[in-house]
Amino acid sequence: MRILITNDDGIGAPGIRALANIFKDRHDIIVVAPSEERSAASHGIISMRGLSYKREIQYDYEAYSVSGFPADCVKLAILHIMEEKKPDLVLSGINRGKNLGTDVMYSGTVSAAFEAIYMGVPGIAISASYNSNNTQYEEVAKFILNNLTKFLKLNLPKTNVLNINYPTKTKIIGSKVVQLGRHLYGDKYFKHGEGYILDGKSLPPEKQDVGHDLYWYNQGYITLTPIQNDRNDYKTLERIKNEWKD
Repeated sequence: MRILITNDDGIGAPGIRALANIFKDRHDIIVVAPSEERSAASHGIISMRGLSYKREIQYDYEAYSVSGFPADCVKLAILHIMEEKKPDLVLSGINRGKNLGTDVMYSGTVSAAFEAIYMGVPGIAISASYNSNNTQYEEVAKFILNNLTKFLKLNLPKTNVLNINYPTKTKIIGSKVVQLGRHLYGDKYFKHGEGYILDGKSLPPEKQDVGHDLYWYNQGYITLTPIQNDRNDYKTLERIKNEWKD
C-alpha cells in the first residue's frame, strides 16, 4: 500500500519517525511534514504567501519538509509531490499529546487527516500521551501496523476520519470504539513579556464527560472514534426551513 505520513509536530518529531520506521519495510511510504512544529494549527493553510519544500536526505525513507501547515503538507503531497502516484491512505501522527473530545477542533494532526478525505484519500489520525518516549511511540506504531487491515475493513464513510488515541502512560486494558466528549480545561491567560500565554490545564477526570473518549482513555483504553466533516445539522435545517418566512 502507498501511504503518505504527516503530522503537526514537525518532520523530526519522534512520533512520525517511529511511524515511518515501522511502516517502511511493509509499505511504500513517503513522509511530507511541516519543517517546524505546527501544533494546534487546526485546518490552516498558506494560500497567498507561497509554500516551499525540500527533500530531507538524512532519513532512510523518502521525506520532504514543507514550510506550511499540516493541511498544506497533505494538499501539496497529493497534488504535486505524489502527483504521478497518489497515496492509498494518509496516516497523520503519531502526535505528541492526546487529541480527544473538543481538542480535535484545534488539532493539526486531525485536520491533516480531514484534508486527506477532502481529497478522496482515507485518513487516520493517531495521537499518544504527551510524555511518550521513543519506545512508547514504537509501541503505538506497531499497534497501527498490526491493525491496519482491521481499520480499513471498518469501511468508514468517505466523509469520516478515524481518530485514534493511545494512552501510553498507563497499562493498556484494551481498545474501545467511543464517541467524542468535551475536553474541559481551566483556561487562563498569563502575562509573558509583552504578550500573553494560554495555560490550558485539563480539569480532573471527575469533571470530564463520563463514558466518552477522554473518560475511557483515562481508564487505560485505546480509543477509536469515527468523526465526520459534514457539519450540517439536518434536523434543525429542516425545522427552520419550515419556520423561515422570507
